[in-house]
Amino acid sequence: MRFQKVLLVNPAHHVEWPGLTPPIGPGYLTETLKCSGIEYDVLDMNLGYGVKQLRQKLNHFQPDLVGMGMITRDYRRFYSTLEEIKQHNSKIKIVAGGPHVTIFKEQVLQECQAIDYGITREGERALVELCQDEIAEENVKGLLYRENGDIIYAGDREFITDLDGVPWPRYEKFELGKYFHEISIHSSRGCPYQCIFCARHCLTPIYQARSAENVGAELEYWYRKGYRQFNIEDDNFNLIQQRVYAICDEIERRQLRGLVLRCSNGIRADRIDRDMLARMRKVGFKYLAFGVDAGNDRMLKVVKKSETMEDIENGIRNACELGYSIKLFFIIGCPTETPEDVEDMVRLSRKYPIQEVHFNNVVPYPGTELYDWIKDNDYFLRQPDEYLNNASFWEKVPIFETPEMPEAERIRLTKYLHEVRKEVHREAMRRILQRFGVIGTLASHILANSFLEQLYYKSRFWRKILEGFRYRLSSGKRALTKTEN
Repeated sequence: MRFQKVLLVNPAHHVEWPGLTPPIGPGYLTETLKCSGIEYDVLDMNLGYGVKQLRQKLNHFQPDLVGMGMITRDYRRFYSTLEEIKQHNSKIKIVAGGPHVTIFKEQVLQECQAIDYGITREGERALVELCQDEIAEENVKGLLYRENGDIIYAGDREFITDLDGVPWPRYEKFELGKYFHEISIHSSRGCPYQCIFCARHCLTPIYQARSAENVGAELEYWYRKGYRQFNIEDDNFNLIQQRVYAICDEIERRQLRGLVLRCSNGIRADRIDRDMLARMRKVGFKYLAFGVDAGNDRMLKVVKKSETMEDIENGIRNACELGYSIKLFFIIGCPTETPEDVEDMVRLSRKYPIQEVHFNNVVPYPGTELYDWIKDNDYFLRQPDEYLNNASFWEKVPIFETPEMPEAERIRLTKYLHEVRKEVHREAMRRILQRFGVIGTLASHILANSFLEQLYYKSRFWRKILEGFRYRLSSGKRALTKTEN
């Protein structure tokens, strides 16, 4: 064995919802290590752990390899964490993976000397091959490594086609009691579409799906452990319509009753119809997010969404009529977009009784068509080295500007859309709580309050309470028992 003990570290992410549910990426890696007979442990730093706890874990477990997955946002902070590990024990080897390594490859090891290995694309099988030492480093596809001062890349690894052969996470060494009582599931990987703002087609451009039986087995495993709430985090859960029906059939066949199923990552409206929505609703799907991204057909073509507004409105309308809680995602500030185009998004968000709307300021990620377009036209207001370490879709300081939407207009729209978002959420709370009369009206204003929203996104404690409240509403249980009494 090249490496006998592996510690996987999930770094603290400065995003809007860290630490709510067990991290699915490390979950897959740990399960693969376990099935391969490799000793492992895990530390999720999103549970409030810092460098002190990381050092304690290193001392206690004494790994010979530490692995970390990295996104591009905040990459400097991830580098710093890895450098802390190397300074603590220079004998420990470090392997990094994730989207940041997949896109930048050799550059990552050049920028961070603490990293000994990099793994691109899907990491499960490459990590096992690295540990087992049965294959020379130069033959481990997807592996970056150092040799005599040079950085060598063994070449791209083919994407996994038999997802049923990849063991799904059991999270046996995760602190499950510290997360919200919900399990995230990837029933498929990849996206075949070419949206200009999305790096997914650079990372996993080939769509692969697990069988309905395999997904059903994962749901049943957690169901028997007392879980009822699941979040399907696929990029394209409903791409293959018959598979959706088959998963619904599996849920019924296994008698998994009382589920609350969410698709919070955004489904495609052009791959869903009323019959499918009704079937999903029957087995427990209650919350859907639509990745709308634009407010009219012209902008849908600009961002290469491959959908029409007719598709989108039909999907939203049917879902609302069938009683789903709906979230809409929009991307703000794309090429040639005008303030009038943005108003089309606002009109759509007010047209239907949705629960939430997110107007996400577009962040240009390297590897996307949008990034190249901004760079070629010299539209950057902030350079990538700066904004990739502090930007988010809540961004209030513009990253770039266009002739149709200059910097000042982007700042104005950000403030305006924040108020629209609060208005939509407040109206949704009013509808949900209207049966409680005046108390319900008051509660709707409290729940749509900006301060409470900040508590939700920045406090795991309050997030668990509010998610529990939403779960009880979704499952049809009365949530304000004390008030009613």
